[in-house]
Amino acid sequence: MKTSESDAKFKFCPLLKTSDDKMKMCQGSMCMMWRWVPDEKGGDTEEGYCGLAGTPCASLS
Repeated sequence: MKTSESDAKFKFCPLLKTSDDKMKMCQGSMCMMWRWVPDEKGGDTEEGYCGLAGTPCASLS
């Protein structure tokens, strides 16, 4: 799911847990799995996604 980095920081990461097994929030671009969505010119946009689940679908139609 494409999202802004600021919105992603409010989602839980399945790989990050505290010492007492509580889940932690997404770290966005500080995580090795974070991928930026490229724009038409090949540069990065303000949106990204977690690369753990693969690349998001452009559309379902």
